[in-house]
This record gives sequence, C-alpha cells and structure tokens, in this order.
Amino acid sequence: MKTIKNILPISFFFTLLILWEFVPFLFSIPNYVFPRLSDIFHAIIKSKSAFLANSITTFHEAILGFILGSSVGFITGVLMAQSKLFAKTILPYVVASNAIPIVAIAPLVIIWFGHDIASKVILAAFLCFFPLAINTFKGLNEYSAIYKELFYTYGANNFEFLIKFKIRNAVPFIFSGLKLNATYSVIGAIVAEFIGATSGLGFGMLQASYNLNTPRLFGYIFIACSMGLGMYYLMVLIEKLTLKNKKHEQD
Repeated sequence: MKTIKNILPISFFFTLLILWEFVPFLFSIPNYVFPRLSDIFHAIIKSKSAFLANSITTFHEAILGFILGSSVGFITGVLMAQSKLFAKTILPYVVASNAIPIVAIAPLVIIWFGHDIASKVILAAFLCFFPLAINTFKGLNEYSAIYKELFYTYGANNFEFLIKFKIRNAVPFIFSGLKLNATYSVIGAIVAEFIGATSGLGFGMLQASYNLNTPRLFGYIFIACSMGLGMYYLMVLIEKLTLKNKKHEQD
C-alpha cells in the first residue's frame, strides 16, 4: 500500500507530461494557443540567459520580501499575544490588510517607492505579513493555563514564559505561516513586476504575452512555480529539523 501511494503521484505527473506533449499535436492546437511541452523547454534553452537573469531578480525580491514581511508579521503576532489591549486595537487592521487586493495597491506602491527593488520587496512583504501575524498570534495562545501557573510557581516572568515555553509551543503554527509566505513572496514580487519593472519573471511574462510567445510565457510560469515550490519545501525541511531538535531536547 505504501509503495502504491509513492508511485501514484509520480505516475500521474509523468502521465500529465505525456498528455501535454502529444495532445496539442493530435488536435492540431496552434503553438500560440497551447504549446507542446518540448516547445516550452526549447524556448527556455534558447533564451536561457534572459530566463536566468529574470529568475535571479525575482528570487532576490522574493527572499527580501519574505524576510521583511515575516519579521514584521512575527513581531506583530507576539505583541498581540502578549497584550490584549494591543490585540484589540491592531487585530481588525491586520485582518483588513488581508482583504486588500494586491493588484489595487501595487500601482500606489510603485508611485511611492519607484520602479526599483524597494517597491517589489514591500509588496512581497505585504503578502507575507498577514499569514505569520495570525498564525503566531494563534500559536502563542494555544496552551493550557496549567503551564503558565507552573512557570510562575518557579518564579518565571512573562518574558521568560514567552521565550522558554510559548514560542517553542507555537513552532508548528509559525511554520504554517512561513510555508504560506514562501509562495506568497514570489507572487508579490511577480505582481509588482507586472506594474513596473525592467527585469524579473513578471517582466518576462509581460514581454512574452505582448509578443504572443506562448512557449516562453509558459516557461516563465514554470520557473515561477518551481521557485515557489522550492522555497516552500525549504521551509518544510527547516520545520522538520527544528521539530526534530525540539524532540531531542525534550528527551
């Protein structure tokens, strides 16, 4: 049964690739409507220098946005968990920030901060703020009151209880937010590049669409997906190592 569970996703993946390669050919679908898989890879190889340069630009923006947004989100989540007054004041605005369409504020951010990297980092950070703020806030409040009483019995203060228990206990929640941010940071950077940029995956996508170069457009989509997946699974790996070390410490 375990072998079947491992083989099934791989089989589905390769079946999808085969269909993608031959369906456009069998049904005579034009290249500019839906290209064959081989055409997409050919487009990537043909313009590999442009793909590499644009990928590096977006990756740089996404990483910085991830770090900035996650840091601000984590700090906000901690402050909300530590102060009921602060949570009551700030939480509605944190929730409201998640309801703002990024395509609506992207032009404003470009106007305020220009077409350089700063505007892309800010938009990527904006998407990364809410998931970690809410997950941190929830995780820090998910514990039994008996642990708090136990720590205070041994003379611990609020800060010591936060550092030595609450944050450690909230690790799964925090990593849930970080895994979301791993993909959101890429989305934020690309959306910002749509509005105003001279390089990046979003810029490359716009160029390809204007020229009706659909294979190249799909190539940029593939790379964007791969970048998001790569960052996501990096967070998964770090989470596993963190939880493993935490288990060893408890043992």
